[in-house]
Amino acid sequence: MKIIRGTLKLALILYICAALSGVYVLSASARITPHADDDGETMLITIVKGDTLWDLCQEHLKDPLQWRELSKYNDFTNPHLIYPGEQLRIPIAMAKEAVDNAEDKLLQQQQELENLRAQLAESEATRDKLEAEIKGLNESMDKLKAQLKALEDSLKSQEKLMAAVKDSGDAVSSGLKKAIEANKAAILEKTAHLDERLGAVSAMLEEQNTKAAGTHAAIESIQADVKTLLAQVETNQKVINEVKMILENAKGVHEELSTGKRALVFLTTVAAGIGWFALNAIGGRSSE
Repeated sequence: MKIIRGTLKLALILYICAALSGVYVLSASARITPHADDDGETMLITIVKGDTLWDLCQEHLKDPLQWRELSKYNDFTNPHLIYPGEQLRIPIAMAKEAVDNAEDKLLQQQQELENLRAQLAESEATRDKLEAEIKGLNESMDKLKAQLKALEDSLKSQEKLMAAVKDSGDAVSSGLKKAIEANKAAILEKTAHLDERLGAVSAMLEEQNTKAAGTHAAIESIQADVKTLLAQVETNQKVINEVKMILENAKGVHEELSTGKRALVFLTTVAAGIGWFALNAIGGRSSE
């Protein structure tokens, strides 16, 4: 009877070992084995679906090319194959250095952003000045055109008056003709002068319009740069805050038993149970 009970116990233990053998297989196939850390200089992170060492180094160390450095703190069966649930050691010092570098870069970006905003304000002031000058030039052109039209109308009147007295031969008519011709000459001179001024104002207006177009293009370019840089600043600030939070949380992180260690503890317990059962069975037979 004791032999039957002993056999049943052994069968139960073997069944449990077989059922849990997957744990041992899993531990044997683990692809990342973090080194021990007695000095607290590293932190453990857990791999999630989609992670690669390249991406993890970009996230935590701000440099994807640092992935080879992780072999100093972890053993890899294949660094190109990592799986969700595995743990990976990240050196805290490198993460802090990455944060410092990122903060320096962020400071430079913020300074560049301020410079761009100053350039934008200056360009907008230049644009406003050019638009005011263009407005003044347009008003001057309108006045000159009005004066030119008035002179042309006066010239037509003088020509009509000259035609009316053309056939008159008396002294009065002769004097009137001279006066009309002199007036006509003065009008023509003023017209030529106004034409010259109008041409100069037109050239200035064209030049200012060209400058205004360039200023508008510069403003649009600077605004686009400000928008892009602002997005980069916000993204970098968010990443820095996330890494700082990870580092802060890492202060209280303690390493948990890995799957391999748990399996080893379990198998040791089972082996002890088998030994105890064997001794008990031998003792039982001896007593018979």
